[in-house]
Amino acid sequence: MASKMSQSTTVEVSAVRQWLRRDKAPLPCSAAFDQGAGLREVSVIKAIEEYLAYHQMQEPLASFVQDVERVGLLRSSSALSVVREVEDVLCSFDAGDRERFSMAWARLTFESEANLQLRLQANFAIHRTRLLLQDGREPDAAEMQQDLEPFLAFLNERGLDEMSGDEALMPLFALPFVQQPHLHPDVREVFSSRWFQDLRRDLEAAIRSQKPIPRIYDILEHSPVTEHGKRPWQSVWAELMRLADASLDAMVLLAQGSPVPPVLSTARQQLELLREHIPGGLEVQLKSHFERPGGCPMSPARSVRSRAATARPQLAHQLDFGALKRFFCAAPQERREACGEVAATLPQVLRAVLQRLASAESPLPQRRGFLVAITCFDVLGVRDQPEALPALLDEVSELTLGILAVLACEAVGRSYIVSSRASVTRMVDLLKSKPLDSSIHIQALAAMQRLSLRRSAQDCMIEMGMVEWAIHVLCSSQEEGASRSPSEFSLEFGSAMLMNLALRSTGKHKCLDQDVLPMAMKLMEHWNPQIRTHINGTLYSLLSLAGFRESARNAGLEAALRSIHRQASSLGDEIAVRQIEYLLEQLNPELEEESSPISAESGEDDEDDDENFLEEEELAGLLLGDRCGHSAEEALRPFAGKPAVLEVQQREFESCVGRNYMQSL
Repeated sequence: MASKMSQSTTVEVSAVRQWLRRDKAPLPCSAAFDQGAGLREVSVIKAIEEYLAYHQMQEPLASFVQDVERVGLLRSSSALSVVREVEDVLCSFDAGDRERFSMAWARLTFESEANLQLRLQANFAIHRTRLLLQDGREPDAAEMQQDLEPFLAFLNERGLDEMSGDEALMPLFALPFVQQPHLHPDVREVFSSRWFQDLRRDLEAAIRSQKPIPRIYDILEHSPVTEHGKRPWQSVWAELMRLADASLDAMVLLAQGSPVPPVLSTARQQLELLREHIPGGLEVQLKSHFERPGGCPMSPARSVRSRAATARPQLAHQLDFGALKRFFCAAPQERREACGEVAATLPQVLRAVLQRLASAESPLPQRRGFLVAITCFDVLGVRDQPEALPALLDEVSELTLGILAVLACEAVGRSYIVSSRASVTRMVDLLKSKPLDSSIHIQALAAMQRLSLRRSAQDCMIEMGMVEWAIHVLCSSQEEGASRSPSEFSLEFGSAMLMNLALRSTGKHKCLDQDVLPMAMKLMEHWNPQIRTHINGTLYSLLSLAGFRESARNAGLEAALRSIHRQASSLGDEIAVRQIEYLLEQLNPELEEESSPISAESGEDDEDDDENFLEEEELAGLLLGDRCGHSAEEALRPFAGKPAVLEVQQREFESCVGRNYMQSL
């Protein structure tokens, strides 16, 4: 026995000495990526080893060294694997993928409460129906019943006694037995986006409470050299390395024909957030985003974007744009005479133009070139025949709005559209008159939100009641018992448009007349970060008014902001933390020592916006249909240009690019 103990002690001491002599083979660091663990994992291991060695805990140190090698911590990151597992669960939940969710859920290996399991099963059973309702379509009764069969089997297997007696869960038990449950007054709430969002929040809270990340990771990440709240560079580079590693894995899987892991769906957003912490990663800081019209994220598809696109436009399509203009501007009975034997109808030609502008299969410089050509050659007749575009909006509303929404992605396109006040007015009328979340509504709202970057469009929109309309849409998402809440799209683009309009003094006072504060205080904690940013931006503008500041203080805004600040700090959401800090400064300007008060006339200057984000356009895909481009080629064939015409067009196009477009690049 003594001999065995002596041998064991000898092995332990030998292990400790070997660890102490590792000068020539240090643990991986920023200069030695010779193993597979992330920097955070390596930092934790190194810190524990140094602590044990410093206090001469030789036996625990020897055991720790052996266990680290045994479980392979230096070859994989346990903390990041937990994060990925949580992301996998949430991504598959969002996609309504029951099978992938079950697999990801099983990897977390913990038991959830019975009522959470019941709600999850119900969610997957109605996922397809909810999507159809959000698109404004009526679900098929047979398909709905088929989707509910697994949920009914789940109820029969578990039984009512096993479930919680919570009265709020009773509508779930009625789901499989009610005809058209989405219309039943006691059950239809289950199909709302609010019910889905509440379930997602509870799911994430349950997962993170069962699988907490060890506190030591947070302790080591908060380096004492951090200044002014900036994220330590070690953690930034560690996260960048993780994203790069995940991207390479995805490329390998894609090359092999395997599906890409769902965790990558959030990789772009994470990368954009990291740019906030890298020197020179962002040219404009978040505070300046709140202070000028062009600084806020105007397309809610992205939280951070470069200030200007860099792909030079190319006129690659051999079209006679003058002939195309005559076709669009002619009266219906005159179109065939104006362009000869045109076999395609007006909708077909409009769809072909949209395909040239927005098809993801086309190179960005060519799409940008086609957009510039429309403005350069006045294809829609905005300058020469101002009645043509409003007529197109009446005749073929959906496709014309889709084209205008794409044109509005670029600064040169916005300048072109807003020069026709009649067209902007007609677009506002269409937006306000069409059903919420219909296809026409989506295209009109996208176009108006992008046009709200422009001062002339802001004047028209404010005059026509778009501030009141946006506030009504945002408030309707909070109404109890509403038959149908606005979609996430309407909330994102509507809140972004309101933020832009609130930059104007007239827009601010419209907000005050509508008592916007209660709605804003509720949406400040919305789960969607884009909506939160837009609401924060609106509040930042309104808080420049002394009267609104006083009302906000009386309504308890400061206490609400400080509560949100604490939550965001605990979650490590640094962008949200900074937004709240700016709002607190604006709420209490007398507390600022060095910065001067911000004028109530923010956004009143004539500075032109330079936001170009055509590469982010995705909405046009709802209207394109044939993505191969063959039908577009057929529709545009009658407009092929002759060599002499193309030569003149090319010179004029290059002049237009140099004169107007490249100034924003």
